[in-house]
Amino acid sequence: MIRKFYIFLFGITVFRLIYALFLPVAPQEAYYWNYSRHPALSYFDHPPIAAYFIKLTTILGTSGFSIHLAAIVLSTIMTLVIFRLTVLLFDEKTAFWTAVSVNIAFIYALGSMIITPDTPMLLFWGLAMLACYKIDIGSDRIWWILLGVFLGAGFASKYTMVFAWLGAFSFFLFSRQRRHWLATIWPYLSLLSLIIVILPVLIWNYQHDWASFLFQTQRRAGEMSRFRPDFFFGFIGTVIGNYGIFPIPLLLVGIWNSLKGMVREKSANHSLLIWFSVPLIIFLFPISLKSWVKMNWTVPAFIGWFMAGVAFYHLKCGSSRLVRFWGKSSLVFLTITFLAVHILILLPGFHYGRGDYYSGWDQLADKVQSIRDTTPEPYFICGYEYKIASELAFHLDDHPETVSNNIVGRPGLQYDYWSDPDTLIGYNAIFIYDDRIKFSEADRLNLYFETVMPEEILSIKKGGKKVTDFHIFRCLNYLGNEGKIK
Repeated sequence: MIRKFYIFLFGITVFRLIYALFLPVAPQEAYYWNYSRHPALSYFDHPPIAAYFIKLTTILGTSGFSIHLAAIVLSTIMTLVIFRLTVLLFDEKTAFWTAVSVNIAFIYALGSMIITPDTPMLLFWGLAMLACYKIDIGSDRIWWILLGVFLGAGFASKYTMVFAWLGAFSFFLFSRQRRHWLATIWPYLSLLSLIIVILPVLIWNYQHDWASFLFQTQRRAGEMSRFRPDFFFGFIGTVIGNYGIFPIPLLLVGIWNSLKGMVREKSANHSLLIWFSVPLIIFLFPISLKSWVKMNWTVPAFIGWFMAGVAFYHLKCGSSRLVRFWGKSSLVFLTITFLAVHILILLPGFHYGRGDYYSGWDQLADKVQSIRDTTPEPYFICGYEYKIASELAFHLDDHPETVSNNIVGRPGLQYDYWSDPDTLIGYNAIFIYDDRIKFSEADRLNLYFETVMPEEILSIKKGGKKVTDFHIFRCLNYLGNEGKIK
């Protein structure tokens, strides 16, 4: 099975490297690439690790391939970790099929090509689980230090890693066999190494009035509304879409089997899966009743769900025809979905609605470049909402600095820290907004500029159907933000 695993890993990595040559850069990737152009201890809406990896893979040049390469490298290492961990917890056969299933499941396949903060977090989540297991079987004490490093690096990737902190702590606390470790120095050395790793994130937040932590807590709490059953069913639908309508029942039965193994048998392997897989999902359920839960929020937890589901399949497939049928059907479903998604994304005529954020950026960049050629200097390019600002910075040949919402008195996420409107007073501008993210008060541009030319509309079509319209304004003499109505 080990040989088969490495053949599979080699094959899917080569496939991704080739596919990355043709895959457009997603707006989120362009945004994190922009992070990497502005090195910092941390950033407003996310910690810095994803940006650091993009910086490494773009050292020799910026391209769609070099940005995607960061995700490919991280996901390849993550697959090795998942395989190794599952071998230790169960056996090589379970490990092989877990690695295959995770790699072809839609949401993980997406994350293996598109670099986001989730990508490095998943790697460190798996490494933290591996460290906990190594500690439990009596391996070298260095694993305590590594546990802190992995937990810290995961947090420096994405704040969701706090649930891995909770998982690791619970794994040791709620077991009589493991609780004795809390009376030794090692967990506290682990905590110290964690703090050292996340120190840059803490320093950045301290220097900026805890802006990132407040954004990710107060803002999320502020987004909650009254009871919204549509959000809840949307959450359920997203889970099914991410992991597949056929695999979900098997994953549920698998995690239930692991829960029984933890409670009844005090099994260390099942206990590890439960503590790293269940608390995050339990946390998200009540949130989904009042707020929209994004598709990627469940991803780290479901690594353990796949391990548990595949382990249950191999436990029961010999004695249950239904389990055997369901497992094979799940694998076929995941394979078909994997192939369909990768093919459809690259089909030039396939139209998948207003959610198509891959199309049109080259056309927009060409249009903006033609306007730049006739715009009196000095000028700046403003994309209303980070997607436009980031994609233009990437697609324009000279990769110019772009600005965003704060130019017109709206929050611009990390762009608030990259541009000071007051320093641009007197500049001309090219201002662009997208129908999908409406700048509903376009007439207010006259408050910010002495002269606003009539808009030009660039219509983006795919497969003969409209994806969106970009509205482009030539603006003269920026007046600044002071005194404007927010």
